[in-house]
Amino acid sequence: MTALPAELPALPSWDTPVVAPSLVLAPGPVPVSIYADEVWSLAPLVANPSAARPGLDWSRFPAPVLPQVQLAAWMVINTELPAGVLVGHPTWHSRLGPAGIHDTVLRWQRFTAWLHQQDQGGLHAVTEDVLVSWAGNLARQPGASRGNVTKDLVALTRLWAFDAAGPAPSGMAMPPWHRRGVDDFLPRAAGAGRGENTTEVISPATMGPLLIWALRAVDDFADDILTAWAESRRMAGAALSTPATPESKARLKRFLQDLINRGQPVPSRPNAGYRHALANTYIAARAGCPSTQINGLLATEPWQHLLAYVDANPGPCPLQTPITGRIDGEPWAAFIAFTETRELMRHLGTACFIVLAYLTGMRPAENGAELHLIQHSAGAE
Repeated sequence: MTALPAELPALPSWDTPVVAPSLVLAPGPVPVSIYADEVWSLAPLVANPSAARPGLDWSRFPAPVLPQVQLAAWMVINTELPAGVLVGHPTWHSRLGPAGIHDTVLRWQRFTAWLHQQDQGGLHAVTEDVLVSWAGNLARQPGASRGNVTKDLVALTRLWAFDAAGPAPSGMAMPPWHRRGVDDFLPRAAGAGRGENTTEVISPATMGPLLIWALRAVDDFADDILTAWAESRRMAGAALSTPATPESKARLKRFLQDLINRGQPVPSRPNAGYRHALANTYIAARAGCPSTQINGLLATEPWQHLLAYVDANPGPCPLQTPITGRIDGEPWAAFIAFTETRELMRHLGTACFIVLAYLTGMRPAENGAELHLIQHSAGAE
């Protein structure tokens, strides 16, 4: 029999948090469920704001088996799968993510509903013969696939393992497929030689240049982009924190009037696709005034002509940060504009994602949270 840990965790009480505080990734408006709740939210385990937030609905489980399955689920959430269970299963994870926990508990629900139909009691009544009967029932279902049945069988292995490792083991029998492998318990294969990965691979003619330029962005351009991003944040902070005084307003007027007198373009940004607007934050930081004073200035009659001048003389918002990256020995950009740092940060995050996904073999769902955090670090104005 697979060795399980000797030290057992304490039995949770009615008000025990479903997710231990050390495991909460996303504190927010959804409170951490307690053990007595009918629905356990898994939202605290979800770091990606755009990902689904599943919950475990215990009203769907038969009463005789509910306490044992709840305890096993609490173990799944808060503890690792015993190391001994992982021996011989190199692709298994010691911890499941929120979606994996939800899927596993749904498979437990189907098993316990079937168990109830067989007039069986709790998990203590689950013998090896009962498990073999359940596996046969799965294999005989119309349209049953080997992959889906495998997931059902693995889910029951986790149920046995966490039940046995918990503070109140039920005595559920070890699934025979954990010892012998699942092949003997699966439906007959519909065809031979079908590989696991059925998605067509990306052509090397596409993947090669994509990976090369993603690596170039990370290795050669990242320092410039990150430096420019930091400078743009500094300037935005200055535009917000500078107090509005007559002196700051005078500095703003001198800055703009000097550009007009010399016929120079005014720092601007596209506005609704048909005209240009003043780049208020950039101008405020350059002139040494709060950005709110710019709109106030435009409302005064002597400066109402400024927008027409900007339309005729739109200019960039160059940052005074160094360009160290090179393409064929030349700087990859003449400068980085204040208004493009957010987009460049998104491009850099995407390049990091491509490099990580390709070189590690990770699937998008496994590093999507990292990509989300990288890209949303550029979410401020």
